[in-house]
Amino acid sequence: MVADAKKSKIRQQKETLEYFKAYAGDWGEKAKTGKEGKVNVIRQRNDYVLKVLSRREKTENVLDVGCGTGDLICEIAKRGIKAVGVDFSEEMIEIARKNAAKVKCGRASFECSSIFDFKTGKEEYDLISANGFIEYISYKELDALLDKAFQALKPEGSLILGSRNRLFNIFSLNDFTKEEIDEGNAGLLLLEAIKIAESENIESILDIETAPLQKEDKKHKATAGIKVSTRYQFTPVQLAKKVKEKGFFPVEIFPIHIHCATSKFQKKEPEVNDLVSNLLQKYAEGNWDLIPYASSFMLNAKKD
Repeated sequence: MVADAKKSKIRQQKETLEYFKAYAGDWGEKAKTGKEGKVNVIRQRNDYVLKVLSRREKTENVLDVGCGTGDLICEIAKRGIKAVGVDFSEEMIEIARKNAAKVKCGRASFECSSIFDFKTGKEEYDLISANGFIEYISYKELDALLDKAFQALKPEGSLILGSRNRLFNIFSLNDFTKEEIDEGNAGLLLLEAIKIAESENIESILDIETAPLQKEDKKHKATAGIKVSTRYQFTPVQLAKKVKEKGFFPVEIFPIHIHCATSKFQKKEPEVNDLVSNLLQKYAEGNWDLIPYASSFMLNAKKD
């Protein structure tokens, strides 16, 4: 099993780098506003980070892990904040630097590096974000990322993680749903979804039992055209418990890309789905009962 997990990690890293190398330009276009009325998950994630940033009393230094084409870093730098983006794709970093130069983001900088090789000082950053990043790393690497973030954040610093929402597997009514049933996890996932829908704060859900984490040697079905066979999903409580174990205090769970119906309906009526999804997104804050219907979520935590 250990050998299988190691092979899975190597395959995952190779496929991830190859994918973002090939699609760096397309990813940059996705990050922009795009077509009128289309759901823009990258924009939704970035907007949430900016929302958390606006709530903080003081923010001087920000680190974005897996920064891609640098759109979030540029938005933060425009606010007069020193912002650093790190990504292991040379193609992504090249586009990010060009984008920053175009809009004259003097306080934005970018490093082509694995976050695990990137040097961070102790208590250096006020906010660290990782949007759509943790799905591409192993559980051991996630632990290492959380340890590094805790050390690099200042007291009361904010950690924001974006994750694929495993609870949505139950409500998508497709092969992901069948898989959770076959593996015996559907009951616990459904109970977590019910508990979240009934709750209004994180403290009330942290003690509930969750489904086991997905197997490390597992190959996942492709979604959104991303050709990486291992892309982990977490439930909100799984991730909240993990960051709490590392010394963080979970503050908020925020739904991203809220679906109006099943994945089959989404494919049949994409315009209707996008229209309703974008409308529901306006009500995301404070409405925990929308979380199970979101295909991803953001977790906001503070250094305790």
